[in-house]
Amino acid sequence: MSIPARDLTGRSRRFSVQLLAFVEAEQRRRVLPARVLDQVVRAGTAIGAHNAEADAAISRRHLLALRAGALKEALETEYWLQLIAEGRRCQSPEALGELQAQLGQLTAILTVCVKKLRGQ
Repeated sequence: MSIPARDLTGRSRRFSVQLLAFVEAEQRRRVLPARVLDQVVRAGTAIGAHNAEADAAISRRHLLALRAGALKEALETEYWLQLIAEGRRCQSPEALGELQAQLGQLTAILTVCVKKLRGQ
């Protein structure tokens, strides 16, 4: 099933599913530190959680807080994925690159959302 480009919650969910598959494969290998993998899962899945909650925001201010929270988590996820990439110890650099590309798109979209909600 294809997810429309404008469906931020769907895109976030798809990213989370792929991130979980990547982390599960890396956990089985036991090469990357478990704490790093835990952190990337926490931050990466929180993006989708914030976006899902934003779909039911009760005010513009509430929506801004949730989108800003998703952006914060996206930036943290970016940090952890970059750390993994620079360590050059992951099994699938291609899968990591795909995650980073998807995350870059999510970050760009969220940045625009937050700026528009702030009136910038």
